[in-house]
Amino acid sequence: MINDDKDKDFKEFEEFRYDAEKVAQELAKSLNLPYYNLQLVKPEVDALKCVPKETAEKLELVPIKRNQEKLILGVINPFNEEVKSFQELLRSQGFNVSLGIISPTSLKIGLDEYRFLTTPKVSYLKTFDITEEVLKHLTQEIRAREDLNSKIKSALDDDPFVSLDYVLAGAIKFNASDVHFEPEETKILVRYRIDGILYDIVDLPLNIYDLIKNRIKVLSNLMINIKNKPQDGRFSIVFGEEKYDIRVSFLPASSDEAIVLRILRFEQINKRLQDLGLRDDDLEILSFMIHQPNGLILNTGPTGSGKTTTLYAILMTIKTPELKIITIENPIEYKIEGISQSQTDESRGFTFATALRSFLRHDPDVILVGEIRDKETAEIAIQASLTGHLVLSTLHTNSSLGAIPRLISLGVDAKLIPSALRLVIAQRLLRKVCQHCAEEYQPDEETKKKIRESLNNLPSRVNLKNINFDNFSLLASKGCQECFGTGYKGRIGIYEFLVITKELEEVIYRNPSETEIYRAASSNFINLQQDGLIKALFKLTTLEEVQRVTGPLGMII
Repeated sequence: MINDDKDKDFKEFEEFRYDAEKVAQELAKSLNLPYYNLQLVKPEVDALKCVPKETAEKLELVPIKRNQEKLILGVINPFNEEVKSFQELLRSQGFNVSLGIISPTSLKIGLDEYRFLTTPKVSYLKTFDITEEVLKHLTQEIRAREDLNSKIKSALDDDPFVSLDYVLAGAIKFNASDVHFEPEETKILVRYRIDGILYDIVDLPLNIYDLIKNRIKVLSNLMINIKNKPQDGRFSIVFGEEKYDIRVSFLPASSDEAIVLRILRFEQINKRLQDLGLRDDDLEILSFMIHQPNGLILNTGPTGSGKTTTLYAILMTIKTPELKIITIENPIEYKIEGISQSQTDESRGFTFATALRSFLRHDPDVILVGEIRDKETAEIAIQASLTGHLVLSTLHTNSSLGAIPRLISLGVDAKLIPSALRLVIAQRLLRKVCQHCAEEYQPDEETKKKIRESLNNLPSRVNLKNINFDNFSLLASKGCQECFGTGYKGRIGIYEFLVITKELEEVIYRNPSETEIYRAASSNFINLQQDGLIKALFKLTTLEEVQRVTGPLGMII
């Protein structure tokens, strides 16, 4: 009986497969297209190399034959808009693309053939060919902003895709963190964010934007034909000994899709704590806190203030084979060897809170929670820190002083906070003055007076013995080729540390305001602006930059 059932199932399968091939044959005949049965005709290796397997799976196609610039794609549904867009994309790259019809059975056979590829997953198409050699060549040609603008525009006539190569090469050359493509009525504006500031780079014509968008979508494995919904993806570039992860975000705008490419550099997670701009006294406090077996350390500040870099530097500092470290992030910015990293997925109910609850069953020593944004996450983080775990997380407040009122407003019992919380960090990023073109000057007496007043009564742990407050100079930014004409190159952090002392614990029990917290902590507290002024006095940045980030002299943020 069992054998009869197997024979019946096999017969039904054979009939289904036969019917599927018959349907594919009839469709090919009606459309006057060739029909391919991949049980009989195997895809060529050179053809398979032209399209990554992920793209082939998504579009339900198989590259079957390739003869120089001629490429045959076997597709199940030739009416699929994504297939049409992909076909046009290949044609724009100089390929003579033709379609053939295949069945679902042939699709599976064709996709299985990818396992025989012994070469890395690299495409012959320029669509996927952003190589180290190309980037190196381009970055050597770009010496200044004007060079970049002219190179991009001259490339438009020869090959629109090369203009994207120049855009990416320029972003790496000038150490941009983000590349913005902003569609307007008559042009596409390309801008770089360099050291936190946006700069206009070049205007691209509207008629090439679809080609650039499609190329980026294919690189990051996004849906080509979807234009009315946000999409996120990523791809990687290896340049020299460095790896750049490009995080991609598409957003529907009034005239077209806007694109932002976030450039993530692996070197950012390789930073030591002492490279972030921490003063020696703050570094000593932080080193002590992160080597404690338990407790909660919070890092506060707006988006783009360097919180992730600081937290990763902490993990890299304490990471040892003896410690189990688990993170939950949104998104995972960098992969760190030796650390278990997870990413939230709201659509599946995998939130910071649910992940954190699960983590506690995995016997961790250190837990990093990307963000505390609700009562449940806050309470579990507090409980974890009270039960023998070191917990690191971020909180969106303007200063370290606002962290405690924020936790209480989320619904955390104020009586638990002093026992759990060890340290609150607030930080911002200042642009460092370009050492190639900076000019020294003597500030006026009124400015000197305000600086002295701002730095009056600093805690004794701060060493300013080398500063003559009666006669000191500062640096002014000027601008040169080395710094993209901005006067600044690179960034450095400014920090304020709120250490939870016995005196402060008593205040926390009373549900305090920020002012009450400041009064209790003032004897050992240095605010962001004061740290910025110290860095200006040591000629790491300018007074103008300190005030741009922290406000006019005398303000506490």
